[in-house]
Amino acid sequence: MDEKELWARFCEGGKVADYLEYRNCVNAVNKTELEPSDKDNSTGAGDKGTEYRGVR
Repeated sequence: MDEKELWARFCEGGKVADYLEYRNCVNAVNKTELEPSDKDNSTGAGDKGTEYRGVR
């Protein structure tokens, strides 16, 4: 079932279990949408977080 169908089922019955199933669906969709941006977070071996300060 998709998000809209699960929401409609919850609205008809008002059961907590139906709402939880709807939320699980929404969370799964949101996680899928965020995954590509999580992979490139600039924390690889080349990103030491320090800058060159030079010799005084």
